[in-house]
Parts: sequence; C-alpha cells; structure tokens
Amino acid sequence: MAARLAHFRPLLAAAPRPEPRLEDPLERAWGAWLPLVDGDGLPRADHRALLPLLDLGDGRVWGTTSVSLVALGRTGLRYDFSAVPGDPRAWTRVR
Repeated sequence: MAARLAHFRPLLAAAPRPEPRLEDPLERAWGAWLPLVDGDGLPRADHRALLPLLDLGDGRVWGTTSVSLVALGRTGLRYDFSAVPGDPRAWTRVR
C-alpha cells in the first residue's frame, strides 16, 4: 500500500479534480483522472499498481476484477464501470 500511495497520491493531487456531467463523454467527464484509474501504465504485477494482479504462488492469483467511477452531485448521479481493469476501451456508462 505504501508503494501505491507514494506513486498515485502526487499524481492524483496534481490532476485537476474532475467534475463529471451526465452528458459528458467518458474522457471529458473524468479528465486526467481516467488514465490514472486505468493504472497509469504500470504492469498489474507491480506493487505500486492501483489495479493489482498478483501471483501468490501455487497457482493462486489475486487481483482487482473491476473498476467503478461514481460521481454524486446536486443534479444527479454518474456511474461508469469497467469489467476489464486497465483497458481504456472497456468502460461502460451505467447511469
């Protein structure tokens, strides 16, 4: 967790805070946060990875199986989902 925080905390702090609107396409809604949430290009086996996929040995693997982005606002709710962590083409607008 410390390695993940050391890598992502400054990146998220430096990125403009997204203000997703219901009508925005995915990239505009989440802006600079989207590539970070998709893993920032780190291999999923890297201990800094936000979307881990770790080989635990003896045929056991542990990892994140999905990613959600949710925005709650005075005028509505936005929910985007990916069932393929790290694949920017896998995002689906749920609401």
